[in-house]
Amino acid sequence: MAFEFTGKIDSATFVDRENTIIEVLFKREDELHVYHLPVDYGAADFQGFLSEWSMEAVERETRVSRRLADETFDKMIQGRVAEELAKGQRLLDEQDKRRYAIAQKTLDKQDKERYEKVEAYKKKLEADVDKTDKERYKKVEEYKKKLEADVDKTDKERYQLADAYKKQLEEEVDKTDKERYELVENYKKKLEADADEIDKERYELAEKYKQDLENKVDKNEQERIELWRLNNPISTPGVVPADLLMNADKFNDNKNFLFDLKLAMFEDPTIVAVKDKATKLSIRKAKSIYEVLEIYCKIKRLQVE
Repeated sequence: MAFEFTGKIDSATFVDRENTIIEVLFKREDELHVYHLPVDYGAADFQGFLSEWSMEAVERETRVSRRLADETFDKMIQGRVAEELAKGQRLLDEQDKRRYAIAQKTLDKQDKERYEKVEAYKKKLEADVDKTDKERYKKVEEYKKKLEADVDKTDKERYQLADAYKKQLEEEVDKTDKERYELVENYKKKLEADADEIDKERYELAEKYKQDLENKVDKNEQERIELWRLNNPISTPGVVPADLLMNADKFNDNKNFLFDLKLAMFEDPTIVAVKDKATKLSIRKAKSIYEVLEIYCKIKRLQVE
């Protein structure tokens, strides 16, 4: 039997994490079209698909597709964190540069002022050159000692000032590093929260899509059953599933009776409430009355427990 994708399949991947729905891409008139195919070994369209495409190929393409999607998402998150860190580092470097420029300018100004004082006094001494050498020498020596004392005092003050400024810079750097770390941590938490919200929205969307597909599959299955019953009436109308316990051996090989028995089970509220597709598929694939009753009784026992 031919389907709209027969002989035209381009690729096939699972669209849900439970691997129950296959998205088949096929070409028609040089354009790609989508066909959502439930994994149902009893369905004609699924059997037609398996005649052209293997489940191993579907799983392989799905792994590649999901890995590429995860890698793309990880690269996006890492790129955003690296960009914010680089921006913060550039800001800190600019602040350090401005602080060191101010400190150097202050020290240069102090040196210039001291040099200007020495030069002024030197000129004053030269103006008094006519005075006796003794007086000049004495004054020079006295001033020299005073200068040396002033220099020692100034050096000490400059050292204390530089040390204090160094400690201030270290405190500011520590404070800036702390602020930068807190900024990075807050941004990291925000990114993680955004990622969790995105995952939650993607999961809810996938769950809704899965539920819609399951409802569509259940509806299609019921329509196929009703159509089969219309085209295949029971050959022994005098027998109903209620007579099974007395006539199990007699009707064990009767395919029409077995099919009607399965339909009766699928109308049972206990079976209707079962969400596991594999369990329902095992009922459909049962080859005898005893096999299908064994599955039915197992489900009933679980319901009672």
